[in-house]
Amino acid sequence: MPIFRRSQPHHNGHGNGNGASAPTTAELRARREEEWGRLFPGPGDEEDYRRAFLRFSPLYWDIVQSTQQQLLQVLLYRVPAELGVPAIFGLSVLFGRHGRPDDAARATLAMIVNELSAAHARALIVALADAWENAERRAYEERGRLVADEFRRALRRLEGTTADATGAVLAIEDQVALAWDGVRERRR
Repeated sequence: MPIFRRSQPHHNGHGNGNGASAPTTAELRARREEEWGRLFPGPGDEEDYRRAFLRFSPLYWDIVQSTQQQLLQVLLYRVPAELGVPAIFGLSVLFGRHGRPDDAARATLAMIVNELSAAHARALIVALADAWENAERRAYEERGRLVADEFRRALRRLEGTTADATGAVLAIEDQVALAWDGVRERRR
């Protein structure tokens, strides 16, 4: 008998020894989609985003779509437009001072959506949207700092949770620090 056996022997070539089989990739994807649907209710197709952008911006949809295409691809059909549009504006203001603002916004949103649980992703997307809506009424030059401060507070709240298990929270904090402090924060 091997000393370092990692798992119980499989019965009939399937399962984990107690009759239950590991979920398939399709099952995991379906569970994740169901969780996202539960935590992000509301309309989120392209037409919903177009209407929401028109309420926030005088720009024509084709201009918005061409400039924000990569962020839209991440959010469409996953995050309701009423939440996704202000989050996009929040990301734009947050990374406006970054050396590569589009790349930083895209990487941050991808980490939020792909590496965090739906609940943690919701916390950060709501924080971005709320930060933008709070900053929107302020002078243009003040908005970025206000969004950065609010978003950093939301990130700090997630630091001690399972959200930081993948390192996504720290990586996002580094992107924000690079935009606002000119350096990457080094912690842990």
